[in-house]
Amino acid sequence: MSETVHINLKAMLNNTGNGINKLDNLFSKYRADDGSAEMNPKPSYNSRAEMLRLAMEDYLDPTAGMTDAQRERFIKELYAKIQSGRKLTPDEMQYLRRYDPVTYLKVARIQAQREALEKRLKSCNSKEEAQEVYTDAVTRIPEDDPARKELVAAYDRAYEEFKESGDYRVLPNEDSDDNNLTLKRRGKTAVV
Repeated sequence: MSETVHINLKAMLNNTGNGINKLDNLFSKYRADDGSAEMNPKPSYNSRAEMLRLAMEDYLDPTAGMTDAQRERFIKELYAKIQSGRKLTPDEMQYLRRYDPVTYLKVARIQAQREALEKRLKSCNSKEEAQEVYTDAVTRIPEDDPARKELVAAYDRAYEEFKESGDYRVLPNEDSDDNNLTLKRRGKTAVV
């Protein structure tokens, strides 16, 4: 059975922060100690496909190359970020998808719902309407939702970030017929 593997080499050439890009880091793990092109005999691989699979798993693991203390700190910060309602990076989502699929699914749902709230907030015509949209979203979370705490935190953070944005500042305080000028400034058309 043949499998096709697509690798974004341009992304692998980005610096990892320690002066070595991901591609160099990947190759160094699988070369001989003397730097020759011959493969390092340890560990032994049953096939080149297995070697590539393991190399790609290492590449896709954001904790690869970290010390135990760094990995512990990464995991602790990751779960604190989830609890506080902050958005996760693609690397953090990748880690969850690989090592904690249940939490990954929960966080993916939370982030999708947060993005939906953010879109609804951006379409509001007044600060009062934005408050109503936020309150409505929070009250619609079922009491028995296993991710209720994290979802409320995500909604709170999304609403606070929206209130700090320029989109919120240009909104009138209340809905009124006199906000057509404000709507035109924001690039929206008023429905009469």
